[in-house]
Amino acid sequence: MYGVKRGFKAPGEFGVSDILGLGLAGAAGIVAALVTDYQQQGEASALFTINQWIAQVGGLLGFADIPLWMVVLGMTAVGAISIFYFQPITRQGAFAQGFGLLAVIMTATPGDLAGGIEAFGGNLPGLQPAGTQEASFGARIINAAYTPGEATLYQVQNDDGAAKYDVYLRINFPNGFPSDIDTLIRTGAIRGRLHNDDTDETWNLFRSAGGMIRREGNALYIEAGVPARSTSARLWVRIECKGYTIEEQSALATLGETLNWAIDMEASRTPLFLQRLGRTYRY
Repeated sequence: MYGVKRGFKAPGEFGVSDILGLGLAGAAGIVAALVTDYQQQGEASALFTINQWIAQVGGLLGFADIPLWMVVLGMTAVGAISIFYFQPITRQGAFAQGFGLLAVIMTATPGDLAGGIEAFGGNLPGLQPAGTQEASFGARIINAAYTPGEATLYQVQNDDGAAKYDVYLRINFPNGFPSDIDTLIRTGAIRGRLHNDDTDETWNLFRSAGGMIRREGNALYIEAGVPARSTSARLWVRIECKGYTIEEQSALATLGETLNWAIDMEASRTPLFLQRLGRTYRY
C-alpha cells in the first residue's frame, strides 16, 4: 500500500514525488482500460468513435488531421490530471480510479460498426440520369463462408428503389491473404470502410445488406450501391489488412455511371495496431 511506511497522508500533505506517483498510477489505469477496450471490442472500440468526434471538431477549427495516438495520449493525460479532482490516497486507488473513469467514458460512447453495403440500382426522385436502371436482387444469403481458391458470392434482397451510386471495387492483395477471409474478418485483421462525403454516411465493406462480395485468387471484388442525394459525390475507401499497409483513397461517383475502382494493397511488416495509431479515423 502506498505510504505504508509513513502512514496515510491527507491530500494537502502530498509532496511532488507523491503526486507524480499518483498521476502515473492514474495514467496507467487509463492505459489498461484503453488496451482492454481495444482488444475486446475491436472495430467497435469507442476509441475510434472518439477519434471521429475529435476530428470533426478539429475540422471546424482548421486542424482535422488528428491521429489515433494523440487521442490515446490525451486520454492518458486526463487520467493523470483526474487525481486532483478525485484525490486518491494510494497508488492502487489512483489506478482503479483511472481505469474506472475510462470505463465509464467507453461505456457512454457508442461503437460505430457502420451499416452493411447495399445493392446496385435506384433513381433520384425527380431525376432520371441516362442509363440508370433499377436493380432487384431476390436471392438471400445461403452460405456466408469464403472457400479458399473459389469465387464465393453473397447476395441479399434489396429492392428499395432509392438513388444509389454504383461502385465496383477490385482490391488486389499481391502477396495473398495471411489466412482465410472469415478468420480475418472475425479477428479484425481485415477491415474496410466506404464513406460518402456528401451525406456523411459510412458502410462496412465486409458486411452485406444487399451488396455482393466475391473472392477470386488474390483479389476481392465488391459491388455496392451507395445511397445518393445529388448527381455526384466524393467517396472514400479505407482498407486495412494484416501484412499490408493501410490504404485510403477517394474517387468521384456519378449517378448513372458505374465507378470502377481498383485498389492495390502494398505489403508491409508493420503491425496493424501500430499503423492504426498513426492514422486519423474520421469515418
